[in-house]
Amino acid sequence: MDDLELLKKDWNKAETEFKEYSENEIYTMIKHKSVSVVKVLLLIGLIEIVLWSLYGYFNADFPYFRMILFSGCIILAVLLFRRLKTGQNSLSLMKNILNLRKLIFGYAGISFLLIVLDNLIHFDFYTRDFMAGAKDGWNEGHDITSHTNPESMIPGLGNYAVFGFFMLISFYIIYVIYKRTYGKILSDLRKNYTELSRTEEKAF
Repeated sequence: MDDLELLKKDWNKAETEFKEYSENEIYTMIKHKSVSVVKVLLLIGLIEIVLWSLYGYFNADFPYFRMILFSGCIILAVLLFRRLKTGQNSLSLMKNILNLRKLIFGYAGISFLLIVLDNLIHFDFYTRDFMAGAKDGWNEGHDITSHTNPESMIPGLGNYAVFGFFMLISFYIIYVIYKRTYGKILSDLRKNYTELSRTEEKAF
Protein backbone atom coordinates (compact mmCIF):
# COMPACT_ATOMS: atom_id res chain seq x y z
CA MET A 1 0.00 0.00 0.00
CA ASP A 2 1.50 3.32 -1.06
CA ASP A 3 1.62 6.52 0.95
CA LEU A 4 -1.46 7.99 -0.75
CA GLU A 5 -3.62 5.01 0.21
CA LEU A 6 -2.40 5.19 3.80
CA LEU A 7 -3.25 8.87 3.89
CA LYS A 8 -6.76 8.20 2.54
CA LYS A 9 -7.29 5.47 5.12
CA ASP A 10 -6.25 7.73 8.00
CA TRP A 11 -8.42 10.54 6.66
CA ASN A 12 -11.50 8.31 6.45
CA LYS A 13 -10.83 7.02 9.94
CA ALA A 14 -10.62 10.56 11.30
CA GLU A 15 -13.89 11.48 9.60
CA THR A 16 -15.74 8.57 11.17
CA GLU A 17 -14.36 9.38 14.62
CA PHE A 18 -15.31 13.04 14.40
CA LYS A 19 -18.75 13.82 15.75
CA GLU A 20 -20.67 17.03 15.28
CA TYR A 21 -22.97 18.06 18.09
CA SER A 22 -26.24 19.80 17.46
CA GLU A 23 -27.13 23.11 19.07
CA ASN A 24 -29.54 21.34 21.40
CA GLU A 25 -26.90 18.82 22.49
CA ILE A 26 -24.41 21.60 23.21
CA TYR A 27 -27.07 23.46 25.20
CA THR A 28 -27.83 20.34 27.24
CA MET A 29 -24.16 19.68 27.99
CA ILE A 30 -23.47 23.27 29.03
CA LYS A 31 -26.62 23.32 31.14
CA HIS A 32 -25.51 20.14 32.89
CA LYS A 33 -22.03 21.58 33.52
CA SER A 34 -23.49 24.83 34.86
CA VAL A 35 -25.80 22.97 37.23
CA SER A 36 -22.82 20.95 38.48
CA VAL A 37 -20.87 24.16 39.06
CA VAL A 38 -23.71 25.59 41.16
CA LYS A 39 -23.83 22.40 43.22
CA VAL A 40 -20.14 22.86 43.97
CA LEU A 41 -20.84 26.49 44.88
CA LEU A 42 -23.55 25.48 47.34
CA LEU A 43 -21.24 22.88 48.89
CA ILE A 44 -18.48 25.47 49.31
CA GLY A 45 -21.05 27.84 50.78
CA LEU A 46 -22.13 25.26 53.32
CA ILE A 47 -18.52 24.65 54.34
CA GLU A 48 -17.92 28.39 54.69
CA ILE A 49 -21.00 28.79 56.89
CA VAL A 50 -19.73 26.04 59.19
CA LEU A 51 -16.23 27.54 59.35
CA TRP A 52 -17.44 31.07 60.12
CA SER A 53 -19.85 29.69 62.73
CA LEU A 54 -16.99 27.85 64.42
CA TYR A 55 -14.88 31.00 64.25
CA GLY A 56 -17.64 33.00 65.93
CA TYR A 57 -18.16 30.31 68.57
CA PHE A 58 -14.51 30.09 69.61
CA ASN A 59 -14.06 33.86 69.58
CA ALA A 60 -17.38 34.51 71.35
CA ASP A 61 -18.19 37.01 68.61
CA PHE A 62 -20.64 35.59 66.11
CA PRO A 63 -20.31 37.31 62.70
CA TYR A 64 -23.99 38.21 62.30
CA PHE A 65 -23.57 40.67 59.44
CA ARG A 66 -21.41 38.25 57.48
CA MET A 67 -23.87 35.42 58.01
CA ILE A 68 -26.81 37.60 56.93
CA LEU A 69 -24.89 38.61 53.81
CA PHE A 70 -23.93 35.03 53.10
CA SER A 71 -27.45 33.70 53.71
CA GLY A 72 -28.82 36.24 51.23
CA CYS A 73 -26.29 35.16 48.61
CA ILE A 74 -27.10 31.49 49.19
CA ILE A 75 -30.82 32.16 48.75
CA LEU A 76 -30.17 33.99 45.48
CA ALA A 77 -27.84 31.19 44.35
CA VAL A 78 -30.55 28.60 45.04
CA LEU A 79 -33.07 30.63 43.02
CA LEU A 80 -30.63 30.90 40.12
CA PHE A 81 -29.91 27.19 40.47
CA ARG A 82 -33.60 26.40 40.00
CA ARG A 83 -33.76 28.70 36.99
CA LEU A 84 -30.74 26.97 35.48
CA LYS A 85 -32.43 23.60 35.83
CA THR A 86 -35.76 24.75 34.43
CA GLY A 87 -34.43 27.00 31.64
CA GLN A 88 -35.68 26.06 28.19
CA ASN A 89 -33.35 27.92 25.82
CA SER A 90 -29.81 29.16 25.41
CA LEU A 91 -30.63 32.83 26.00
CA SER A 92 -32.21 32.18 29.40
CA LEU A 93 -29.29 29.94 30.34
CA MET A 94 -26.80 32.64 29.32
CA LYS A 95 -28.69 35.22 31.38
CA ASN A 96 -28.73 32.97 34.45
CA ILE A 97 -25.04 32.17 34.10
CA LEU A 98 -24.24 35.87 33.82
CA ASN A 99 -26.33 36.69 36.90
CA LEU A 100 -24.71 33.87 38.83
CA ARG A 101 -21.23 35.12 37.94
CA LYS A 102 -22.16 38.62 39.14
CA LEU A 103 -23.51 37.19 42.39
CA ILE A 104 -20.41 35.10 43.10
CA PHE A 105 -18.01 37.89 42.16
CA GLY A 106 -19.94 40.36 44.31
CA TYR A 107 -20.04 38.08 47.34
CA ALA A 108 -16.38 37.07 47.10
CA GLY A 109 -15.31 40.70 46.73
CA ILE A 110 -17.46 41.97 49.60
CA SER A 111 -16.49 39.06 51.84
CA PHE A 112 -12.77 39.62 51.29
CA LEU A 113 -13.20 43.37 51.76
CA LEU A 114 -14.97 42.78 55.09
CA ILE A 115 -12.08 40.65 56.29
CA VAL A 116 -9.57 43.36 55.38
CA LEU A 117 -11.62 46.20 56.90
CA ASP A 118 -12.27 44.28 60.11
CA ASN A 119 -8.56 43.68 60.63
CA LEU A 120 -7.66 47.28 59.82
CA ILE A 121 -10.33 48.76 62.09
CA HIS A 122 -9.41 46.49 65.01
CA PHE A 123 -5.71 46.41 64.20
CA ASP A 124 -4.64 47.71 67.62
CA PHE A 125 -6.89 45.30 69.54
CA TYR A 126 -5.84 42.32 67.43
CA THR A 127 -2.19 43.24 67.95
CA ARG A 128 -2.71 43.27 71.71
CA ASP A 129 -4.58 39.98 71.52
CA PHE A 130 -1.76 38.53 69.42
CA MET A 131 0.79 39.66 72.01
CA ALA A 132 -1.28 38.24 74.87
CA GLY A 133 -1.60 34.92 73.08
CA ALA A 134 2.13 34.79 72.43
CA LYS A 135 2.82 35.55 76.09
CA ASP A 136 0.39 32.87 77.28
CA GLY A 137 2.03 30.39 74.93
CA TRP A 138 5.44 31.25 76.37
CA ASN A 139 4.07 30.90 79.91
CA GLU A 140 2.60 27.48 79.18
CA GLY A 141 5.95 26.37 77.82
CA HIS A 142 7.49 27.31 81.15
CA ASP A 143 4.73 25.74 83.29
CA ILE A 144 3.25 29.10 84.20
CA THR A 145 -0.55 28.99 84.28
CA SER A 146 -1.91 32.47 83.73
CA HIS A 147 -4.19 34.23 81.29
CA THR A 148 -2.97 37.57 79.99
CA ASN A 149 -5.49 40.35 79.50
CA PRO A 150 -4.94 41.85 76.02
CA GLU A 151 -5.82 45.30 77.39
CA SER A 152 -2.77 45.16 79.64
CA MET A 153 -0.43 44.80 76.68
CA ILE A 154 1.29 47.90 75.31
CA PRO A 155 2.35 47.30 71.70
CA GLY A 156 5.44 48.91 70.29
CA LEU A 157 6.30 49.62 66.68
CA GLY A 158 7.95 46.23 66.36
CA ASN A 159 4.85 44.47 67.67
CA TYR A 160 2.67 46.25 65.14
CA ALA A 161 5.12 45.36 62.38
CA VAL A 162 5.22 41.67 63.31
CA PHE A 163 1.45 41.38 63.59
CA GLY A 164 1.01 43.34 60.35
CA PHE A 165 3.33 40.89 58.61
CA PHE A 166 1.33 37.88 59.79
CA MET A 167 -1.89 39.69 58.89
CA LEU A 168 -0.68 40.20 55.31
CA ILE A 169 0.21 36.51 55.09
CA SER A 170 -3.30 35.66 56.31
CA PHE A 171 -4.81 37.95 53.67
CA TYR A 172 -2.78 36.23 50.99
CA ILE A 173 -3.82 32.76 52.16
CA ILE A 174 -7.49 33.79 52.17
CA TYR A 175 -7.05 35.32 48.71
CA VAL A 176 -5.55 32.08 47.38
CA ILE A 177 -8.39 30.04 48.93
CA TYR A 178 -11.01 32.32 47.38
CA LYS A 179 -9.24 32.23 44.04
CA ARG A 180 -9.09 28.43 44.02
CA THR A 181 -12.75 28.09 45.02
CA TYR A 182 -14.88 31.01 43.88
CA GLY A 183 -12.34 31.97 41.21
CA LYS A 184 -12.48 28.46 39.75
CA ILE A 185 -16.28 28.58 39.70
CA LEU A 186 -16.22 31.97 37.95
CA SER A 187 -13.79 30.61 35.38
CA ASP A 188 -15.97 27.56 34.67
CA LEU A 189 -19.08 29.70 34.30
CA ARG A 190 -17.24 32.07 31.97
CA LYS A 191 -16.26 29.13 29.76
CA ASN A 192 -19.86 27.93 29.67
CA TYR A 193 -21.09 31.41 28.80
CA THR A 194 -18.50 31.74 26.02
CA GLU A 195 -19.45 28.38 24.52
CA LEU A 196 -23.13 29.32 24.55
CA SER A 197 -22.33 32.67 22.92
CA ARG A 198 -20.48 30.92 20.11
CA THR A 199 -23.39 28.54 19.62
CA GLU A 200 -25.81 31.45 19.38
CA GLU A 201 -23.58 33.24 16.88
CA LYS A 202 -23.42 30.13 14.68
CA ALA A 203 -27.19 29.82 14.84
CA PHE A 204 -27.52 33.25 13.28
